[in-house]
Amino acid sequence: MQITNLDEPADLTVWCVGPRSSKAVEPVAFSTLRAALREARKVLKMPGLAPWITTADGLILTPAWLAAYTAET
Repeated sequence: MQITNLDEPADLTVWCVGPRSSKAVEPVAFSTLRAALREARKVLKMPGLAPWITTADGLILTPAWLAAYTAET
């Protein structure tokens, strides 16, 4: 998947992974996808957390996609 506009707004949602995790999670709005990707990179390094990004165009970036993207950048 090719990301073409890193300057569009995006929301980052961080889910706790595990059987005792909370199901109610609020997204955090970022003014650019670039900023959301930077924060997601930090979250990926934290055990038990899974970042998801939703772009202004409705594209959903999964934790697996984010891990692959950050590994190549």
